[in-house]
Amino acid sequence: MVTRLTEGSATAHPAWSVAKRWTRSPLDFEGALALLRASHLAFDPDRGEGVVLYADAPADGRSWRYAVIARSAGDVEEQETALAEVLEFEDG
Repeated sequence: MVTRLTEGSATAHPAWSVAKRWTRSPLDFEGALALLRASHLAFDPDRGEGVVLYADAPADGRSWRYAVIARSAGDVEEQETALAEVLEFEDG
């Protein structure tokens, strides 16, 4: 997935992470995506960086699967920290 998404982008050899985390409150897909876009965390194909929500919206609205793609491991960590704040993930 990462190779396909970053092909032809500015990020030739991306770092990435996949995870599943739970939000404190339920969100629908459109709401979660709007939060990512407003915070500039949504995946940008031209840059080859950002957050990708995958496996569709969770039935419970809380258990989100995502990938963070960035230029470096440090950038992945920064984006994941920002994502946790934006989507209000539970601690843990």
